[in-house]
Amino acid sequence: MNWESIREWDYIVTNVASEYHKKFPMCELEDIRQALYVWFAEHPNKLEYWKSIGEKDAKNLIYRSLRNHALDYCQRWKAKTVGYDVSDLYYYEPELVEALLPTVLMGNFHIAPKLNLGRIGRPSAPAEGGNIQVMLLEVDSAYWKLSKEDRKMLFFRHAESMDFKEIANYLSLGSEDTARMRHKRAIKRLINKLGGRKPYNDGDLDKPDSDEGDDSHSSEYRDDISTAEEGEA
Repeated sequence: MNWESIREWDYIVTNVASEYHKKFPMCELEDIRQALYVWFAEHPNKLEYWKSIGEKDAKNLIYRSLRNHALDYCQRWKAKTVGYDVSDLYYYEPELVEALLPTVLMGNFHIAPKLNLGRIGRPSAPAEGGNIQVMLLEVDSAYWKLSKEDRKMLFFRHAESMDFKEIANYLSLGSEDTARMRHKRAIKRLINKLGGRKPYNDGDLDKPDSDEGDDSHSSEYRDDISTAEEGEA
């Protein structure tokens, strides 16, 4: 590992390690730091390419990948510590959370919404097998941990069935797009309260052929930076 090439990003390692140590206190801070340094050793081509496109974009992309790496490491360590298999974890998806929210916000826990909770090749939802109320209670508990602003946004959208234009006007947000983005971020924070998203597979880039140049990674970069900007929102 070329330590000189990652020294400039050490502050990101420190910040991400501290962030996930707070979320997973059973994981030692220094162990998380070391796990994050491993990411740099395993992604030399990606790091080199990201640095070539500009410091701001590289910073966002590195933050995104290190948070993903920290989440994967901490979830695996927690599973080992507590005594379960990491494959048993269930991850709430935005579509499922939005389908549950109207019932949660109206307090109709005795009414099980007709949802297809089947996930081919994925762990079963905690409420499958006739006890969907477990999921409703989990979403309700997470909802009340959100800020007042996030709760208001979700209530207007999923309890009052207001469209984004109506929400924007009522909350003086300026535009429908702003209301839509605020809602998306509120859903993301709710999912974080429910345990967070599933770590994605973060492989290194292939080293481009000399005649291809950096253009060979342009589409991958566009995908990466758009996801990074969404994650930092």
